Amino acid sequence: MSEVQADACCEVNHAEHTNFVEKTENWDRWGIILSSLCAIHCLVTPVLILALPVLGGYFESEMVHIIMALFVVPVGAFAFWSGYKHHKKMSLLALGFVGLSLVGGAPLVHDFFHVELFREDLMTIFGSAILIGAHLLNRRACQCDDHAH
Repeated sequence: MSEVQADACCEVNHAEHTNFVEKTENWDRWGIILSSLCAIHCLVTPVLILALPVLGGYFESEMVHIIMALFVVPVGAFAFWSGYKHHKKMSLLALGFVGLSLVGGAPLVHDFFHVELFREDLMTIFGSAILIGAHLLNRRACQCDDHAH
C-alpha cells in the first residue's frame, strides 16, 4: 500500500475527487429537489382538492404518486450508494433507504392494504423529509478535509 493510500481519508482517488464530488452533489441536488416536490405535492393536494375540485382530482391520482416515486427512488438510490462508496457510513446509507422505502412504499400501502389516503400522504411526507435530510448529510459526508482545496 502506498503512503498516499495509507493517509487517504476515503477510497476515492484524491486526484479525481473534484469530479466525484460534482457527480455526487448533482445526484443529491436532484434527490433534494424531487423529494421536496413530493412533499409539496402531498401538502398542497388537500388544498387543491378543496379549492379546485376538477384539478384536485388529478393531483390526488395514484398515478401521480407512482410517477414521482419512479423518479425519486432511483435518483436517491444512486446518490446514496455513490456517497456510501466514498464515506462508508452505513447509518447514512440506511437512513437514505428508509426514506426511499417510505416514498416508494406509500403507493403500495394504498393499493395493497387499502389504507386511507391521509396515511399514504403522511408516509410520503415523512419519507420525503427523511430523504431531504439524508441527501444533505450525504453531501456533507462526501466533503473530506483532505479534498477541500
